[in-house]
Amino acid sequence: MTKQISGTIMLHLEDGSKRFLVHEDGSTKEFARTDTQTGNTVLASFLNFLKEKLLIDVNNINLMELTNTQSRGQSMPLYVFEMQGTTTALPQDYFWETPDSLREILSSVQIEGVPLFK
Repeated sequence: MTKQISGTIMLHLEDGSKRFLVHEDGSTKEFARTDTQTGNTVLASFLNFLKEKLLIDVNNINLMELTNTQSRGQSMPLYVFEMQGTTTALPQDYFWETPDSLREILSSVQIEGVPLFK
């Protein structure tokens, strides 16, 4: 069975507000997720997902937190990155959401060691 990885990016906007990368699956919002890639580390697999599927310039993001989460009965790493800039266009089903939306996601999943969002 392929292991899954989840994560988000906290985008610091120029006006001081923040947005978070989320995935919408039907009516449910969740952290972005992907499968590990053979021959890559878990982190490299997630960075490749961000770069290839979401067209995020991974040279402009910084890892700020790594924890574990439980989702759909499966334990998986949860990477939290941060980035400065403006919202960029994302593929279908991915959005830059407000902190309130992120709180909804955090309340719906089990997280070991809640990430610290500065």
